[in-house]
Amino acid sequence: MDSHAETTAPSAPSGTPKPESVGPHLLLSTGSLFHLPLPEIAGIAAAAGFAGLDLVMGSPKIAPGPAVSQAHPLCPVRVVHAPFRNWSAWGGHMDAWRAAVALAASLRCEANNDAVHVTLHPPAGTLRDAIQTRWFARAENLPRLLGAPAGVTLSLENLPWAAGAGGLFNRDPLDALLAECRGKNLGLTLDVCHLGVSGRDVLQSLERIPCDARACLIRHVHFSDASGFTEHLPPGTGTLPLGPFLARLGTLGYVGTISLELDPAHLPEDTAAQTSALAALRQDMQRALAGSPPPGWAGQERQGGAQPVVAAFG
Repeated sequence: MDSHAETTAPSAPSGTPKPESVGPHLLLSTGSLFHLPLPEIAGIAAAAGFAGLDLVMGSPKIAPGPAVSQAHPLCPVRVVHAPFRNWSAWGGHMDAWRAAVALAASLRCEANNDAVHVTLHPPAGTLRDAIQTRWFARAENLPRLLGAPAGVTLSLENLPWAAGAGGLFNRDPLDALLAECRGKNLGLTLDVCHLGVSGRDVLQSLERIPCDARACLIRHVHFSDASGFTEHLPPGTGTLPLGPFLARLGTLGYVGTISLELDPAHLPEDTAAQTSALAALRQDMQRALAGSPPPGWAGQERQGGAQPVVAAFG
């Protein structure tokens, strides 16, 4: 997915009709096919009927460059996933996030309604993170600090939490994360499989997060199944109640973005089969949002209770 750095921003798709502003918009995370060139991922996503891409920034070479410029007209980028490791390659943690905001700003166009969202991983709580992210702890208005222009919004993502631990802030991790979002003028990227591997009840967690038409804290959703410690499974192959989850989002009137975020190992290897499989999943997601989820997406009762999670993934 990497490309050589350029100063020319990707252009808007020529002649592409402006989409309806009302969502939710179903996206494909580029991480789902990260082994392929970015324009090829965009082509598959468009052919499968997705409304856009969730672009994972994996290298300083990606922002902006030929691969992004070629992919964006095929399937517009609606979300940028900011770097969450190797910050020194970007010049530091703050510079990595500023690069993500700058890329998002350059990608605003008619095809994505002149709006691109940026997902951020909160610092992990280690001593090394605490030293590198002291600026984050003091920040009160993160969009302003990172130079986010109109049309570029930001959110923090929930990462896997160890069961029984207080998490980053030595109290309930979800409540603490929501407080961080409010305190730093951010939204929330809700990763469903991260809730699952943390031993959290997905539906109960959703009910604790403000998500109505007047005041929705959720700005973006990462959507995949989980089983035990295994993340990013196709819906219906793990234990999470993904069908009821999407149906509930639909009844709440959620109009943000939802990214299908899979491990490439669970998709076919040839392009035609990948496109077909992804199109079927997208259609099932739409049906679930409309209140008719596939029966196989009902989930299963977790066995043995929650266990500690020791690593965080994208």
